[in-house]
Amino acid sequence: MKRRTFLLSLLMIVCVGAASVYAHVQNENNLYSDIEYSEAKQEIVLLHGIKAIAREGGASVFKPLDLLARSDLAYWAGNFRGLVGTPKDIREAALEQGLVASLEGYATYADVSQAYFDGAAPVPEDLAEAMLSREQFALYMGTFFSEPVNGKTLFDMAGLDAGPDGIVEDVEKEHVTEGGNSYDVFRIKVGGQWYQVSNHPKILNGPVDLTQWIDKRIEFSWYAAESAEADGRVLDIIKVGEAQFTEDEIAAEPGVSMIDDPGIDEADRSNEEASSSEEEPSSFIGFGGSTNTASGNSGMDGAGSGPAEQDTSRPLPIILIIGGILLIAIVAWLFLKRK
Repeated sequence: MKRRTFLLSLLMIVCVGAASVYAHVQNENNLYSDIEYSEAKQEIVLLHGIKAIAREGGASVFKPLDLLARSDLAYWAGNFRGLVGTPKDIREAALEQGLVASLEGYATYADVSQAYFDGAAPVPEDLAEAMLSREQFALYMGTFFSEPVNGKTLFDMAGLDAGPDGIVEDVEKEHVTEGGNSYDVFRIKVGGQWYQVSNHPKILNGPVDLTQWIDKRIEFSWYAAESAEADGRVLDIIKVGEAQFTEDEIAAEPGVSMIDDPGIDEADRSNEEASSSEEEPSSFIGFGGSTNTASGNSGMDGAGSGPAEQDTSRPLPIILIIGGILLIAIVAWLFLKRK
């Protein structure tokens, strides 16, 4: 009897524990499941970090080769520029305020410049009316991390300030539980000073377990935008110098990705998914002037080169968790049945 009670208790602990583990630290491996071979994967992580793009309903794919819909551009740019409400509200407000000219069809480079920079961002004249993929959008926007528009970079527009760089001397990890979810929170020591890392940081070139970072070099970091409720500033974006970790070390640990917009109701989500499912044109002009097939697997970026094939078949980590839980349940049931 005691053995049976123990096994049942163990099973419940495993099930509850697996359901409450969330990947709060995100890097290029676990932010989206389909950007591993994208030429713009680092730009995508940074744009997500400064909230210039936003996941909707917790979608775990970015769809880099799809054409950028104007409705998605309206939501991303509206969210970045401080519009609030449901995705539908933000899209309609973006249209009313002139961030986009329409919510129909697919965006051009000129549309992107208008949405984020009121048309002030430079666009080659021959590409102004060219449609672009979501990957090419990220590459184009990535130029404005360092090149200012009207005197401000995208980091400036997002309200972020530069943080420390240099060798990581030490790391502290604290395991916390909040609202039924458990995750790790980190502090890092650089240049003899301790810095608090945010609860949901975006990481480049490094593993999500920051305790592996000791003696590694941080190339740059950015503080999260200041909040009136915050006790102190926290690091929200950190880029580790390249080639300091192997691909296996950088690979995301199994877990459940965070959902950025948990307040979206199912009806609105269904409407938005339907609006994004319209058929795409067969080709478009890229930033480099080449013609690309939007729905194919060419992997072409704005420069006209890229991997021949993009693998988007990697299963979501939640599948592994559910499979493990079911396996444990079956083994426990068989064991109890024999008793």
